Amino acid sequence: MFAHIVLLVTVCAFVSSSEPECSRFHYEEKTLEKMIKTEIYVDKIKSETENMQQKMSDKLDGIQKAWKKTERELKDAIEDNKKAVQEIKEEIDVSTTQIPVVAFQSYFLKEITVENGQTLIFTKTVYDKGLGYNNGTGVYTTPVSGAYLFSVQLCIQVDKFVYVEIVHEDVTIMKVRLVDEGKTYHSCSTVTGVAVLNKGERVWVKSRLSSTGENIWRSPNSVWNSFSGVLINKSD
Repeated sequence: MFAHIVLLVTVCAFVSSSEPECSRFHYEEKTLEKMIKTEIYVDKIKSETENMQQKMSDKLDGIQKAWKKTERELKDAIEDNKKAVQEIKEEIDVSTTQIPVVAFQSYFLKEITVENGQTLIFTKTVYDKGLGYNNGTGVYTTPVSGAYLFSVQLCIQVDKFVYVEIVHEDVTIMKVRLVDEGKTYHSCSTVTGVAVLNKGERVWVKSRLSSTGENIWRSPNSVWNSFSGVLINKSD
């Protein structure tokens, strides 16, 4: 009987001593601990994910705002470019319409013997837009203020010469020596000059020095001795 009692006590003590490791309460405690750790980890992952999503959303908002700003700036630049092109076009249109057609050309020199200091008179007018040339006096009167281009062509007799000037109000625009030294052909030469003139100023061609006798070759069917001019820009 005593042996049975000792055995029973021993078994109970063994069961009692191993209960903390094997009992249902210990398992539930460990499980709860794991669940709590898992929940904390999940909350951490969730928080980090939310932070990352927020950062990505902020970056996306920034990109969208930057694109909208760039789009507005691009539209503004396109509009500014259109306005600039339109302004340039309007300036060109205005400048074009402000320049009137002013030009003349006359030929057939009245005298074939040009003397020193003589005004050269070209008697046949081809056109005169602006009505400035007088083919009776050889003088051109500017109808508007601006920059003018004048041109004179003379054909010189063989072995003769003429010094001529384009002048306005006795001020020289251009001077040149025309000569034929070939002793075979009557050579023709052209001289041009540019001047900025006021309305009403006079321009003509003058001989400064020349050889004696007939020194101009006149053959209207073959060549022209001529005087012409054109307004190239109107003054304000």
